[in-house]
Amino acid sequence: LSPFLSKIIAQPPTTMTNSRRPTTTNTAMTTTNDDNNDWLTLQAKMSSILTLQKSQSTTLHQQITTSKSHLTTLANHHSSLLDQSTQIQSSLSTSINNETRALQNDNAELSTQLDAIQSLSRQKEELLVTNSQLVDSFHSSSVNIDKYRNEASSHLTNISELEFTHKRNIPKIQRELTLHAMMTNIKWDYTKCEADENVLRGEVSLVDRGVLREFEIE
Repeated sequence: LSPFLSKIIAQPPTTMTNSRRPTTTNTAMTTTNDDNNDWLTLQAKMSSILTLQKSQSTTLHQQITTSKSHLTTLANHHSSLLDQSTQIQSSLSTSINNETRALQNDNAELSTQLDAIQSLSRQKEELLVTNSQLVDSFHSSSVNIDKYRNEASSHLTNISELEFTHKRNIPKIQRELTLHAMMTNIKWDYTKCEADENVLRGEVSLVDRGVLREFEIE
């Protein structure tokens, strides 16, 4: 439209003047002036319309350029948001995996601790049973303490009596051993017999013959 309007505005109004046949010179001049005025008015209007269209076209072009810039900015921002979203998703996925592994480890440790607690509970029950048995045994032993004490006192009394009897018979035994040695010329060595209970030791003395011999009997 703009090139067309420019071409129309640039053309002189020849068709309008040539189509009329003036009868007189004044009438022709008046008509030509009116036509020129009309054409100038039309040319001014068309020029104004062309200028307005150019202004609108420039404004529209600027708006389109601005819109393209905004679209580019939005596209870049969208791409940046997508990258950030991808990074956030990756970070969240890593965090979730780490937390999942930590939770699994905690569950495994908790299961181990529960097993240990159950084992301790069983040991506690066993110890309670053992303790109860020991308490019963202690009460039973306490009941029999007097009996055992009396028995021990009786044994000690018997031992004391035997010891007293043995000590009282020591001189008699010594005399018998001395008499036996004089009659048999055998002297028993009881100190050596204590070292080996399975062997009897002693010595034979024949004074008239000057013989002194040691012997062992197994």
